[in-house]
Amino acid sequence: MYQPTEITRFFQVPRHDLAYLKFIVEAYEGLATLSTADRKTSTVVITYNSYFAGTLDALLKSLGTEIAIKEVSATEFSSHA
Repeated sequence: MYQPTEITRFFQVPRHDLAYLKFIVEAYEGLATLSTADRKTSTVVITYNSYFAGTLDALLKSLGTEIAIKEVSATEFSSHA
């Protein structure tokens, strides 16, 4: 039986694209939540259920053709915070 888990990933996005990214991600009802982790570095945290990993990855890949999205590790993020 499939046991979904919560996944948390960190991304850096240009400040002027933060609102756009948030609106797009959260427009997919129940897919994921997006919060600002660090305003200074424009780092956001996206949290989602592992069941939706493929869908979210496809969405982020598509958005990556429109805006600059760089995934950062949790340790890399915490060393800058």
